[in-house]
Amino acid sequence: MLRTVLANLRAHLGRLAATTLAVVFGVAFVVGTVIFGDTVRQGYADAYARSAVNVDVSVLPADAAETAAGVPAAALEAVRRLPDVAAADGRMVAPLALLDRAGRPVTNFGRVGYAIAADGDARLRPYDLDGRAPGPGEALLDADSATRLGYQVGDTVVVVDRDGDRHRFSVVGLMDFGVDQRFSGQSVVGLPAAVVTTLTGVDGYEELAIEAREGIDPADLAAAVSAQLGPGVQVVTGEQRRSALIAEAARWLDGFRVFLLLFGAVALVVAAFVIYNTFAVLAAMRIRQTALLRCVGATRGQLFRATLLEAAIVGLVGGAAGILLGIGVAYGLVALLAGPLGVDLAVGAAVVGPAPVVAGLVLGLAVTVASAFVPAIRATRTSPLAALRDLPTEATGRRGRALRTVAASLIGILGIAVTILGARHPDPNAGSALIVLGGVVTFLAVLVAAPLFIGVLCAVISAVPARLFGTPARLATANARANPGRTAITAATLMIGIGLMSVFSVVMSSMSTTAARQIAAQFPVDVVATGIRYGDSDPALPAGYAEALRARPEFSGVAQVRAAFATVDGVEVRVGAVDPAALGTLVTPSMSEGTLADLRPGTAIVSTTRSRLGATPVGTTLSIAGPESTLDVRVVASAVALVPGAANLDLLVVWTDLAELAGETPDVAVLAKTAPGVSAAQSLAALDALADEFPLVSAGSVADLRSDLESAVNGILAVVAGLLAITVVISLFGIANTLALSVVERTRESATVRALGLTRGQLRATLILEALVMATVGALVGLAYGLVYGALLSHQALADMEPVVVVPWAWFAGIVVLVAVTAALAAVLPARRAARASIVAAMVDT
Repeated sequence: MLRTVLANLRAHLGRLAATTLAVVFGVAFVVGTVIFGDTVRQGYADAYARSAVNVDVSVLPADAAETAAGVPAAALEAVRRLPDVAAADGRMVAPLALLDRAGRPVTNFGRVGYAIAADGDARLRPYDLDGRAPGPGEALLDADSATRLGYQVGDTVVVVDRDGDRHRFSVVGLMDFGVDQRFSGQSVVGLPAAVVTTLTGVDGYEELAIEAREGIDPADLAAAVSAQLGPGVQVVTGEQRRSALIAEAARWLDGFRVFLLLFGAVALVVAAFVIYNTFAVLAAMRIRQTALLRCVGATRGQLFRATLLEAAIVGLVGGAAGILLGIGVAYGLVALLAGPLGVDLAVGAAVVGPAPVVAGLVLGLAVTVASAFVPAIRATRTSPLAALRDLPTEATGRRGRALRTVAASLIGILGIAVTILGARHPDPNAGSALIVLGGVVTFLAVLVAAPLFIGVLCAVISAVPARLFGTPARLATANARANPGRTAITAATLMIGIGLMSVFSVVMSSMSTTAARQIAAQFPVDVVATGIRYGDSDPALPAGYAEALRARPEFSGVAQVRAAFATVDGVEVRVGAVDPAALGTLVTPSMSEGTLADLRPGTAIVSTTRSRLGATPVGTTLSIAGPESTLDVRVVASAVALVPGAANLDLLVVWTDLAELAGETPDVAVLAKTAPGVSAAQSLAALDALADEFPLVSAGSVADLRSDLESAVNGILAVVAGLLAITVVISLFGIANTLALSVVERTRESATVRALGLTRGQLRATLILEALVMATVGALVGLAYGLVYGALLSHQALADMEPVVVVPWAWFAGIVVLVAVTAALAAVLPARRAARASIVAAMVDT
């Protein structure tokens, strides 16, 4: 039988090519994910090995959470006195604001960047330096910030201390920190240690880096340093410190790999459908060959094992090729993350260990053999005499349809029940998880039931083409309906990829629109100004900023927002207030219960979104203990979000009550409305003018906030679409393979219609239209599924935000058109082959 299997493979090499490619793509995604993780992890290891060169021992604060106190300066001198120490340096890090060329502070999520001591031992630097160490009046700048802000060596940069005083320095070098997550996305200015202390008040070190003398074991030196410094610090070897940094930098990687592997599993499922369809068609085409083998003595077991062996060879070949392609997928994932999401990754040469190789071969073998199992069983059930007859493919009997209907109904009822339970669940997170589970079960019911409704859908979809294209369209519809099981499986591959893509697009579009509407409802303003966060301190606006903004003619209204921490029944809460002139005009909280007019002295509005107080019913009386006094208030209303620009507010009270609770508190946010006729450029110029007087203020437009939100959503959607695109590619291979096999299977049928007058062009059009019908059915069913479950998931996941479900019709239309065009292209080669066949030769009964 082995010779027979190999002969079959050689004879049907072209027919199995698309199946092998489906295995290749499915395996490549999984293998590429594993290689991606190993490569990035090794990249982090190499990067930190370079940044920690010569560091044999590291000294850190005893409590990692108390790094602000740092390692005292006296510890550095004590370490340097040890005889086994070749060199030691202190790494001083402190928050310090850098200004951009327009005079605005450079921040990351409201936080200022850092200043580091850059005049220490060159051998122990945690960065690569392009330039020289700074002297008096000089500074280094990190390379990422220099590129982003347009600075270069020789330029002058300006930093601002906590008091708002500016200090100018000449840039004499650029620092490259590689993938150090501590400084990722932050501005970093390198200054002499004495200057850092003068500007920030920090005189301790975040870490001491120590180099051992030649021949000294790092572990022995670590023990000596620990004995010298006592219990106030923790001492580790350089290798231990590097391992900890690598683990911290790559801690997101394991979760992301699981996320990617889910998409890999989807790709393998789609590939399994293609493989199943291929072997099912091949089994039907080989009925006579199977009968002849049975007649000459082949047993059912031999035929079964021969089919599985053929599948195993295809799986191993596809798995091996998938391993090679997986390297390219790994770099593709890097490009996908670095592009839309801007993730900074450490990537060197691809790391291909034994795990991805074994995984690729096992997956290719297992998926292919499992997918061919049912066709292998069916191939053994045809008796030799029945197989020798020239019979068409048997239609599904009534009993089979009845069983399929019952199975699909039971699975569908279970899925719908779980979905309804999730939609009604009070917890958005648990409810969303139940909806996802219900969606998976319901989709399984759709796949089981697909052969029952696929013919009707094909007829409906092809109704218009039948009028436009006549006979080719009617033949295409008849071909698609002739074997509903095969058509259903072919379309199912597209249902999966398009269904998932549409679910994500509905959820992300709904999220973006809901957030934008929340911003529009709660921000009837044009500008939001907040204080920048210096270290871990709560940001506050400088005194006088609100009045300076009111004095500008470019703005017609200004609102001040203040907040203070207090306690309610031992729970720390954040209480806020808005100046009376702006509450209800510039600031209008989105009310869930009650009205804003109910807010009076002695009352409060409670937040319904992640409040520290939990669920607090309207009418409850709360005793608030503030820094200055205790105040009893009655809850008169609740709102989704209390005040824009002042995150995490639990309670909103009137202006005078906040003053009684906390005394004179600084503004945490100032909101402004642009005057009529003032352009965005003019308002921005006004803000820049104020920046000269108030450099520690971060001011931006609400339009920019909406734009940033939209960009983030589009970036995530691009990543998801890119990950799901591979399933669509595999689906298109499935369509091409099904048509190619159908051309061979229907050789005599095609010859007959050609003999009756069908032209070559009409035959080509028939096959292309058949591909279009199958692809359109799969796309439309997937989109319908995505529309329903995307809406349900959006409504539940965004329940705290008064969700607005948005259907991206233009995106959906684009998907259908793209799938239709690519399906038509996939059918071109099979159509050309069918049209070129000789009528007389095709009519011969071989």
